[in-house]
Amino acid sequence: MPKDTFFHLDDEKRKKIMKAAKDEFTQNELHKSRVSNIIKKAGIPRGSFYQYFEDLTDLYYYVINDSFDSLEEMGKKYSEFTNDVFEYALLSFMYDYEGFVHDKRHQFMRNVVKSISSDKRYIKNFVNRRIDYIEYVLSHMDLANVRLKDHNDLIRMYQLIQDVKRNVIQKAIIENKSKEEAYDDFKWHLDILKYGLVKE
Repeated sequence: MPKDTFFHLDDEKRKKIMKAAKDEFTQNELHKSRVSNIIKKAGIPRGSFYQYFEDLTDLYYYVINDSFDSLEEMGKKYSEFTNDVFEYALLSFMYDYEGFVHDKRHQFMRNVVKSISSDKRYIKNFVNRRIDYIEYVLSHMDLANVRLKDHNDLIRMYQLIQDVKRNVIQKAIIENKSKEEAYDDFKWHLDILKYGLVKE
């Protein structure tokens, strides 16, 4: 957790430091990241860095949590617009697509996974946090027409939809497809999940 001095900074300076840090952590795993790169981009002295944070790891975990906060906040907003879980997935698709393409979210998350893989306590906390978030979203959905009823199965259903979304976006990036084409691909996959492949 950052020191109080960080939170006493004006919003613009805090955002500049956070952006510099996230850029560094997007390009590098934690053990390859450097304070010197962050302070150079943020335009702050090295001494100031240690007035704001205990060390690089302190900043790293703060950036991760802040990123998750932002993602969850947007996800919860989309859950207010519909109570259909498949419609929810479509509504949130463009936000996730833009995050992958322009914010390099996939690269950031890949480095996060590599960097925290040995931190079992944080991984456990992250998994629990993720489940809490999924439960929140599902609690706003009308699941009466969904065949699955078991709580764990519903969690896995949501995770499957998100996995499909991520794969579609990554494939679209590789194949240089437009976001509209990616959206249509995702809708096709969702229809398969929703209606199945076998005739009744």
